[in-house]
Amino acid sequence: MIVSNRDEFFERPTGPLQIWESNPKILAGRDLKAGGTWLGANSLGKTAFLTNVRNFKKPPHPNPKSRGSLVLDFLKSSKDLSSLQYREEVLQTASDYEGFNLFVFDGEVASYIGGEPLQSQILEPGFHAVSNANWNTHWPKTEKLKTGVEQLFGSILEAQNWTNQVTQEFFKMLADSDLVKEDSFLPDTGIGLERERYLSSIRIRVPGYGTRASTLVFYGKDSVEVVERTFSDPFSNEFTERREVLEFSETKS
Repeated sequence: MIVSNRDEFFERPTGPLQIWESNPKILAGRDLKAGGTWLGANSLGKTAFLTNVRNFKKPPHPNPKSRGSLVLDFLKSSKDLSSLQYREEVLQTASDYEGFNLFVFDGEVASYIGGEPLQSQILEPGFHAVSNANWNTHWPKTEKLKTGVEQLFGSILEAQNWTNQVTQEFFKMLADSDLVKEDSFLPDTGIGLERERYLSSIRIRVPGYGTRASTLVFYGKDSVEVVERTFSDPFSNEFTERREVLEFSETKS
């Protein structure tokens, strides 16, 4: 399962969660500026998502490729390309991009590539959290969300109508806009203390920038179900909810 917020400038053109007309095996949102995506799944049982690494202490990349292509290329790949094979491909081209965290899952093995310095690993079963630093870095908001997810799994794992129950609870967690009150707990990514403060919440609310979508991915044996809430304004609690189910094809395995 994936519990995720997407933070982005609200002026950036974006397509909502949908099965792509141009490629019906893909279920994802779409970056209409660069053409890629930040999170998605396909009918072969592959799932991927990406976050940016925030590091303003180093000079910007002179000519970076769009990071959204890293997710999209995996979702477009054939069943023969495993997450481990794709991980090796990305390791060879990672310097073409600004910093990123990339999660890829092929239905059997989950892999991580990214961070600064660049690293990769096979992910063990369990609970993981990532924001805009390396995988499982202990930022206050990632620790808060991870703890909440763990507690929810432990409390209603055996309940009937599990998906419906956890959907509402997870969205409550993702809507948490409380800022970190203790400055010493904040990271130093080179953007200054004031900006670190207003980016410290799980749901970010800043003029023109913030959480544009909250997404839940339920990965099952025969299908993947994705529920997404999108926001048109960083300060509004109104949302549009979409729910899509993509059946896995017989050629998944």
